[in-house]
Amino acid sequence: MFRKLSNKVFEPLGMGIIGLGIVSLLQPWVLYIHRKGFLIMGIGLAMFIFFSHVKPPVEVEEEEEEDISIHAA
Repeated sequence: MFRKLSNKVFEPLGMGIIGLGIVSLLQPWVLYIHRKGFLIMGIGLAMFIFFSHVKPPVEVEEEEEEDISIHAA
């Protein structure tokens, strides 16, 4: 369950946070958000690196296994 969520939810969320950090660095209106831009981008980068290394589970197709066992017999 965690591996599926990692691949489909957390990894894109990390990319979104990286984008939010870049936008916060480029905006000139709120100095507080600009100062926290590197922190936001760093958190997103750490999330992306961590969750991109979690591999999704290998799904084995049952039909192929049945075909192989029929031919082997």
